[in-house]
This record gives sequence, structure tokens and C-alpha cells, in this order.
Amino acid sequence: MLIFKQIIVGLGIGIGLQQPNIAAQTVLSNSDMSVGLSLLNFVNFLGGTIFITVSQTLLETKLLKNLRRVIPNLDAATLQNGGATTLRNLVPADMLPVVLDVYNDSIRSIWYLALGLACLGLLASLGMEWKSVKGKKDNTSKDKVEVTPV
Repeated sequence: MLIFKQIIVGLGIGIGLQQPNIAAQTVLSNSDMSVGLSLLNFVNFLGGTIFITVSQTLLETKLLKNLRRVIPNLDAATLQNGGATTLRNLVPADMLPVVLDVYNDSIRSIWYLALGLACLGLLASLGMEWKSVKGKKDNTSKDKVEVTPV
């Protein structure tokens, strides 16, 4: 089952990462193409770098805030240093379902962030010029034999 999920994710990432490059190559002139593709890749990598940090901060902040309501004497430093794998060891067994619900709610906030960014990307893509990626047909073929009337 895991291999099917990996195939779907791989196809989605492969298609999603190439579409902006193809669209930019279609819309931009030859003289602007190198600058446009460089800027597009820069923004792509910078956005990934920034929002990994934003997502991690959002998860930690929301998780600690909600866990302190459930478990007031929770050591935040131990949770931050250990990560999600030590969460089961930090809480009593009877509190584990509540803590896992809090963790699920905290992760849900990251999915909402990703959904908002995807909607923002969709809105931004609507402002791009619509052109066919097929290009112009080249009627000059090397296999064509030209016949001149006599």
C-alpha cells in the first residue's frame, strides 16, 4: 500500500514542479526566459525553505499551547528536544488519547496553511497569460520533395 502512495506523491510532485517552468517558457520571450526561470526557481526554493520553518513553528506553538491546557506540568524543553516520537513516553497512558487528539489538531493547522498557500497559488496562476504549449507548426520539412512546374 505504501508503494502506491509513493507513486501518487511522485507523480503529483513531478507534474506540479514542472508546470510553472513549462508555462514560463511558453509565455516569456527568448531574451527573458533565463531570467524568468531563474527567478521562478529562486522563489520556489525560498518558499519551501521559509514555509518549512513556518510550519514547524506553527506546529510547536499550537502543540505546546494545547498540551499545557491538558497537562499543566509538561516539560516543554523535553518535548521540543525529543519530538513527536517521545510524546508517548512523556504522558501517562490514560492521557495518551487526549494528547494524540491535541497533536492531530496541531498537525491539522499545517494542512490548513498548505491549503491556503495552494489557493493563493491558484489565484496567482489565473493572472498568467494563456498560451498553447504546442508552439507553431513548422511547415518546412526535410523529407518534403519540392516539385517545380516545367
